[in-house]
Amino acid sequence: MFRFLFSFYLLAGLVAPARAQDEGPIIVESILFNGGSFTEFYNGIQKDTSGGLRKFDFAPTLGFGAVFPMEVGWRFIPEINWVLPKTQGDLQIIKNTLMLRGDFSYDPLDWLRLRLGSSLMWMNQHGRGGKVKMKNGTSTSTFYYPDENHSSLNNTIDLGAELLCDKWALR
Repeated sequence: MFRFLFSFYLLAGLVAPARAQDEGPIIVESILFNGGSFTEFYNGIQKDTSGGLRKFDFAPTLGFGAVFPMEVGWRFIPEINWVLPKTQGDLQIIKNTLMLRGDFSYDPLDWLRLRLGSSLMWMNQHGRGGKVKMKNGTSTSTFYYPDENHSSLNNTIDLGAELLCDKWALR
């Protein structure tokens, strides 16, 4: 059975030219530095007792990559992005995410880049143990924090658009 994960990933990236125009053939067109926020499980996790669903998270993300030109208008863009560690449950759970991305892009216009690719996401959660009593329906229940370290690898399909403006981009 397939299970879908929708992630909203907003980035503003600075593009730094990697070579001067008179240095011969292009090997690396640009070096990318990016920062933004990562949202996991969009509209799929309850955030309050009235049934409201979580939309966007504030999860600072940093990364870097490179742009390799291919055929006219096409590029290969590998990246490494790191979601800064988050704590949950009164600092009892620490979550860390690292993404290795490989996207192909097509630039139909000077200001628009369409992207398609794949990512390998490594997610690690470390629990410090403990328990908490919380409301559960009409009564209360005890919920336990994990006291172990667990990691998972996920392969994703990436589909997106990027607005280009001089040395900045919005994905």
